[in-house]
Amino acid sequence: MPKPIESYVRQVLARNNREQKLLAAQRHGWEARKTYPGNNEWRRKTTRAAIVWEATVKKAVESLGDDPGVRPLPHFDTMSFIFDDAVLLRFKKADLMLRSSNVQTTLAELYHDHDSDLFGQAGLQRVEACYVLNRFETDIVWAGAVARENRAHLWHFEFAASVMESKILPFPERPKGSTADLAKPRKAEKNPKSKEESYDGE
Repeated sequence: MPKPIESYVRQVLARNNREQKLLAAQRHGWEARKTYPGNNEWRRKTTRAAIVWEATVKKAVESLGDDPGVRPLPHFDTMSFIFDDAVLLRFKKADLMLRSSNVQTTLAELYHDHDSDLFGQAGLQRVEACYVLNRFETDIVWAGAVARENRAHLWHFEFAASVMESKILPFPERPKGSTADLAKPRKAEKNPKSKEESYDGE
């Protein structure tokens, strides 16, 4: 398996608004927890994370469904997405250091071991689409792609909410007319009073 290359993954996810759709799916998943019954009574954070993950994945399947280069891949009680037969991506919650936590299974450990082939998908660059909550865990403060090699952080980039087209604005037209019309010099007084003469005693 090749080590993930940031510039290449950026290029793949930039196609067909994929980056924006991944971000929208993560935001949808986070908001969806509010309407789930008993959301204020969960005793484990993993319960909330599982609900967010389910809603995120469902939204991603829907929004990426018309992209011929994207293929959902169900496997081992989870789901990943393959982009252009080149990048394999999975959704995860991460901490402020962009580290995702997994149940310590062999598959979880091998996901970031890029010398190991997983899921029968040879040659794919494996990355995570992570979201990070604020310190009070009330909102998403960062979402993007993260690549690791075993326990080492390789790189990351934030998903852009939208791609703005840059426009070249024209310079304002030069004012018409002569410079004499723009400003008039002050006329000097013929007999200016001295400071002593103009002093009124106050």
